[in-house]
Amino acid sequence: MRINYSLSFKIMLCWFVLPVYAQATNHSERSGVGSCFQSSNTLFAQSPDGTQIAFDVTGAGPTIILLHGGGGSRQNWHEVGYVDGAKDSFRVIAMDIRGHGESDKPIDQASYTTDKLLQDILAVADSCRAKTFVLWGFSYGGNISRYLAAQSDRVAGSIIMGIPFGPGASDEAQTYIDNMENHWRPILRAQADNTLDWDTLSNEEQVVLKEDNPSLFLAWLGAILEWPAVIPSDLHSPTLWLIGSENEVGALASLSEYQESLPNSVQVHVIDGLTHEQEFTEIDKVLPVLLEFTHAVSGGLAKD
Repeated sequence: MRINYSLSFKIMLCWFVLPVYAQATNHSERSGVGSCFQSSNTLFAQSPDGTQIAFDVTGAGPTIILLHGGGGSRQNWHEVGYVDGAKDSFRVIAMDIRGHGESDKPIDQASYTTDKLLQDILAVADSCRAKTFVLWGFSYGGNISRYLAAQSDRVAGSIIMGIPFGPGASDEAQTYIDNMENHWRPILRAQADNTLDWDTLSNEEQVVLKEDNPSLFLAWLGAILEWPAVIPSDLHSPTLWLIGSENEVGALASLSEYQESLPNSVQVHVIDGLTHEQEFTEIDKVLPVLLEFTHAVSGGLAKD
């Protein structure tokens, strides 16, 4: 029986993903470490390694930085309504994680270490002169936010939506990523060598090669396998861990593992009936919880 790796590829990405709304643009004219400059409605900050990070700013007040799910973009937060829902009380910065949206998209795995991803967030915060901020992270974005919340006192609070604690990838996610790597790398090598026989590929695989960028996905997904473990007691600031009762990506098992040892600074909110995707899309149930927590932890933040 042949495994449909193209379908599995897309299913696995759904562990980290919402649909991609933003497209890549040419960043060749951008320069200046720590600078903040605008193209149309998009701002750009340069990370220390030269990677250009796209973001936008809406509203005024204490700062929130939004980190989207893997394979998506900052536009997800706009499309679903989170930015509009928070802008009256907060300055909302929605950023494209490197490899996504309008940010630069290196295809080497070394570009997606936690150190580089955290430097990107701080570069955006520095560009906006946000000394402290609250992080909202969904899925892949929540995974990343754990590391900054565990390392930087600039994070006044963090909201982690739908992901487990522990290493960057759970055992099951590691298996999926390894399978994708083993399947796609030979195809990509053959494509690069001009020896690829397209007739040997399924229709779905051909679509992935033509419409997606497996090299990019494999780079940031593969990097997750090297991310060290972060557990709730590692976090420096108040944290809201939001999980749907139907979460299917390991967050409920993780909650069972850590529930007895959760520090008082970590609040857990389980929303009945929500799957991992719905932890983001069911905004009427989710946003009030996020705003209540953010109001509570942001009282001492400057209105940058």
